[in-house]
Amino acid sequence: MSIELAVRWAILEDSDPVDEHEPAVFAQGISSMLRAIVSERYLMTSLSWLSGAAAIAVLLANTLKATPPYVVGDALVSIEVYVLPGIYMKPMTLFCFLFFLSYAFGLNSISTRGRFIEMPSRGISVVYISAWLFAMGSGFEIVYHIVLWSAALAVQGLQNPDVIVNPWPNNPYPINVVFSSKLVVLIFALSCFTIDYVRRIERDKERDKLKQQAHQTS
Repeated sequence: MSIELAVRWAILEDSDPVDEHEPAVFAQGISSMLRAIVSERYLMTSLSWLSGAAAIAVLLANTLKATPPYVVGDALVSIEVYVLPGIYMKPMTLFCFLFFLSYAFGLNSISTRGRFIEMPSRGISVVYISAWLFAMGSGFEIVYHIVLWSAALAVQGLQNPDVIVNPWPNNPYPINVVFSSKLVVLIFALSCFTIDYVRRIERDKERDKLKQQAHQTS
């Protein structure tokens, strides 16, 4: 019996160093991962993913609370959520900010910029024209929503602008005008950012081309 206990004790003594090193190895792995996230190479990508995940969480957390009668977007503008001390926002406003940050950080990540720089000129032109198309459509919708909102407020008597809905043209569910207004403003902002982004990419490509030509001639 004493021999068996001695063998078990020896096994435990041999396994202790491994167990003692496991927390250190795990902590080192977490530290390396955090350093990689905050490094310049992965900073924009990490911020894009974090902002996108937060935007989806805000959208789902408030959309799932909707109850009949359903009005599209009503749950995202009928309440305000706590953001920072003394600052409250409608969930739709917070979603727009987070989604824009996710989009902007994603385009400015090293990997995405590399893909755009390597993209042929025809592909860049397609993206540029598409961005202008979305800017034109969303710009018209912004003007339309301003007129619709103003007219509805005049009829309502300036009571509560957050409850104005648009039932046309024969929508199965009415659409909250505040929700749709914020959505088209987000699309317009994304389009404008994309237009500016493509122009900056073109300038960078031209600058790199001039540098290569100057290096070859020298």
